[in-house]
Amino acid sequence: MADKPKEPEESQAADADAPKSTRPHLPRVDDKSPSPGFESTDAGSLPAPEHAASTPAEQAALTGKAPSGSSASDTTVQSDAEKAAKIAEARAKTAAAKQAAGDKIPTPTGAAAAAPGAPKAPVKKKEEGPKPTDAASHALVKKIAAQLSGAVVEASEFLGQLTIRIEAARILEVCDFLKRDGSAPFNFLSDLTCVHLPDRAEAPFDIVYNLYSIAANERVRLKAAVLDSVQSVCGVWPTANWMEREVFDLFGVQFQNHPDLRRLLLPPDWEGHPLRKDYPLEFIENQWTARHLPEFTNVHQEQLEQRRAYGLEQLSEIDERVAREYFRQGKEVMGKDK
Repeated sequence: MADKPKEPEESQAADADAPKSTRPHLPRVDDKSPSPGFESTDAGSLPAPEHAASTPAEQAALTGKAPSGSSASDTTVQSDAEKAAKIAEARAKTAAAKQAAGDKIPTPTGAAAAAPGAPKAPVKKKEEGPKPTDAASHALVKKIAAQLSGAVVEASEFLGQLTIRIEAARILEVCDFLKRDGSAPFNFLSDLTCVHLPDRAEAPFDIVYNLYSIAANERVRLKAAVLDSVQSVCGVWPTANWMEREVFDLFGVQFQNHPDLRRLLLPPDWEGHPLRKDYPLEFIENQWTARHLPEFTNVHQEQLEQRRAYGLEQLSEIDERVAREYFRQGKEVMGKDK
């Protein structure tokens, strides 16, 4: 007949009668610390340990932490040493790379090298380029001023290029004098052009003459500020004929005593002068386009479509007429650059 299981009271009594050394160590379920001043009446007394932990291994078994000097502590120290070695190695590589880059740039010496935390020296400003200088003492300027009193307004020199500003009313005299000069005859008019300066209301145009002396291999630039007209130099250099016509066509400056002053590039009845600063850059409708562009009929439209079908996209009067109609309707043939 099987023994009956012990009742809970009997088990507790048996545990109480059993020796302290043979009691099982039960883990404490409630790990909350009692409030201050609380005294337990039923907690009982804790059993004394069989023997105190005297070795580091026993301490580790009781506390769950490896004591100093143990193998686990040695492993941690070794891991920290490896990390420190890797950091030192990385720093060494960085320093070597900086040193290699520094070899290409001259390192500062003296006080700058001794003070690593000192602020960097300010960036040196870029040196200014050459500027025009006064050329009143130039030999050619003195010669012109001596022969033609009051003709020279000012003179400057820039990078070896001499520029003399001449009184507009005396430009023909100065040009004739320079061409007939015995020591350096300027017998070649290499260029004649114009500059529009709308802010200078009293004389908005500068007529520029670039002269060259073949015999002396010298150059000089003459400038004359004019309102709307100046004397022609075709009698001095015949090649000025077409140059003055071009200036008249594109700037509208009149040349007095010109043998054949008429437009050179644009139609004779064109309105305006395209190289003036106040001339519009976009397409404008004027009387010339209304007079000269043909009407665009249905026949012209059919011909245009046939040419495009064969890949013929060359500009023609018909295409110009189409573009003109686009502008009249406020449409844009090509987008503008923003």
